[in-house]
Amino acid sequence: MHRVVVLVDVSDKWTRKQLSPQVLQCLTKFSQVPSVLVMNKVDCLKQKSVLLELTAALTDGVVNGKKLKIKQAFHSHPDTHCPSTAAKHSNTESVESSQKIGWPHFQEIFMLSALSQEDVKILKQYLLAQARPGPWEFHSEVLTSQAPEEICTNVIREKLLEYLPQEMPYSVQQKTMVWEEGPSGELVIQQILLVPKESHMRILIGKKGHLIAQIAQEVGRDLMDIFLCDVQIRLSVKLLK
Repeated sequence: MHRVVVLVDVSDKWTRKQLSPQVLQCLTKFSQVPSVLVMNKVDCLKQKSVLLELTAALTDGVVNGKKLKIKQAFHSHPDTHCPSTAAKHSNTESVESSQKIGWPHFQEIFMLSALSQEDVKILKQYLLAQARPGPWEFHSEVLTSQAPEEICTNVIREKLLEYLPQEMPYSVQQKTMVWEEGPSGELVIQQILLVPKESHMRILIGKKGHLIAQIAQEVGRDLMDIFLCDVQIRLSVKLLK
């Protein structure tokens, strides 16, 4: 591992203000590996001052051992700029007075819009410049290192992110109850989706069960394309106790 890249969607007001505990745990575990912060969808921010505040929070006010030395990667957004010295000290003080929500050891920061080819090109050039040649970790015929059960869970998770509002998908826990071969060789899967609130349960089930049925149907089609066999999947929703 040569670089750890943390991608933050700055248009998502629910998750953009701090790094998740899981991300911070990963950064701490691999603290010897250089890390980079990529702030995406900067074109969605109407006030660039918000971008500077987020930068201060996500980095604890420190980048590459210095106070908010930001590397910009979006020439297509000339109205976005690095903070002034006064802004640096102001933002840093506010971050230091609050709980740790960022990582002060990022070596670089890239602010970009993935819709801009120029922005993406700059990031790609940086990553290619940092890459080092090495042996292949897997054989060329290996498509994935994920277990089939993990693939299934991730496909369901993608649908939850697509259909559920705001932060709700992140509170859903998944538990596989049945994973077996059916009498005709089909793959039979049953998974329970555990939610913390009754209101979440009603939303996920949908009117007359239409939403959960639609999710199960789409997941089944996707898994048939992946596993190249018939798939019967049943999703049920229960309240987490």
